[in-house]
Amino acid sequence: MRRYEMICIVNPNLDAESLNEVVAKLSDIITKLKGYVLKIDEWGKKKLAYEVKHFDKGYYLMFEFCGDPDTVNTLERNLKLDERVLKYITVKIDDDVDPEELMREEKKQEIVAEESRDQAIEEE
Repeated sequence: MRRYEMICIVNPNLDAESLNEVVAKLSDIITKLKGYVLKIDEWGKKKLAYEVKHFDKGYYLMFEFCGDPDTVNTLERNLKLDERVLKYITVKIDDDVDPEELMREEKKQEIVAEESRDQAIEEE
């Protein structure tokens, strides 16, 4: 299985419910095709370098996932058809990975980050 990173720029005028629908739709496509969603980061609204489909701002989403090339093809086909998505890019990070191992590492990193936040709060 391969590891990918995908960044989507979504219409900045969407309400929270529509934004959650986009995230859920993309996650569902990945999992239905026997892929694994490792991480979803919402970067928020940012100014674009140039206008895209008459928008000067966009809402950025970053997905890390594991899947095969068919997963990426299906995902990108759906992104092209979705009018809420302004732009996207998918990059292959690694060729041969174990998704379960990556998910365990991701959980460890979350626990370490949470502990360090707790320590910072206690020191204040």
